[in-house]
Amino acid sequence: MSHRELLFVLTHAQLCVACRDRLLATPQAVLTGRLLSGEERETISRLQAADFFTPERLAKASGVSTGELNEYANHPVVRLRHL
Repeated sequence: MSHRELLFVLTHAQLCVACRDRLLATPQAVLTGRLLSGEERETISRLQAADFFTPERLAKASGVSTGELNEYANHPVVRLRHL
């Protein structure tokens, strides 16, 4: 599946409060149609609001690196595509 898609979802949710709230409230609905593995979907479903406080916390909770999150933070898709 797409590690890139996982990073798009995580990074956008960290930056956009409305999308983060929607992701935390109804992860299955938000993730429908996204190219994510079952393991990635499960990881996202286990996230809590506190995991989005810092890139370091999000990286630890999601199993990606802070470098990857920081790299995607300014990607146009992350900035413009809401969940």
